[in-house]
Amino acid sequence: MRPERLALFAALVALSSACPAKVDPPPQPMVMEVPDAGPSGLARSARGNLRFKGPERLTTDFATALSIKTDEVCSELGKYPCLSVHNVALGGVDPYGPGLYEPSGVTAVTTPLVVERIAWSACSQRVDKDLVAGVNAVVFRGLPMTGPKLTNPDGPEVTAIVGELTHRVLAREPYTNEVATYVKLAKDIEATGTAEPAREWMLSVCFAVLSSTEAVFY
Repeated sequence: MRPERLALFAALVALSSACPAKVDPPPQPMVMEVPDAGPSGLARSARGNLRFKGPERLTTDFATALSIKTDEVCSELGKYPCLSVHNVALGGVDPYGPGLYEPSGVTAVTTPLVVERIAWSACSQRVDKDLVAGVNAVVFRGLPMTGPKLTNPDGPEVTAIVGELTHRVLAREPYTNEVATYVKLAKDIEATGTAEPAREWMLSVCFAVLSSTEAVFY
């Protein structure tokens, strides 16, 4: 290779390394107005027969929404799937241990803690995978960052991520109050002085959507 061509090739390689490929964020959501709750302040359920999803469906829905494997959603001590460890608390059965052949029919005192444990673990998996994946990120993609911080918490990219999570987890568009709350959350987290405010926001908004009543009931 001629010296001038070699120099040009080296310059192009250096330029491509210094300027990583731009990743487009998810499309902007069609943000909806909050439904009128009426004089009571409580919106009426469209179905009126909500049921807790239970261990298998909850785990599968979380895995599907965040595009991770079911066995990666949550594990205790890095060995035992949360689905089996906390099966009874999630409304499942345990015939080989306490001889429970039928679910209790009511949620246990520890059920909310288990749901939150699984939701937080699933979100941690997705966030960490996306931060490493870069241009191949699945959910948290196209977020401008300055070091460990979101470059612009008010930017359209943040709204796009809120929309992406709402689409994936709740199968609907986000409401205006949800977008406002999660944008404010980004600012509030940064104000705490945490070392990784962008990552903490990703985890928090994912957890808030995944552990919502709308996500854990059907």
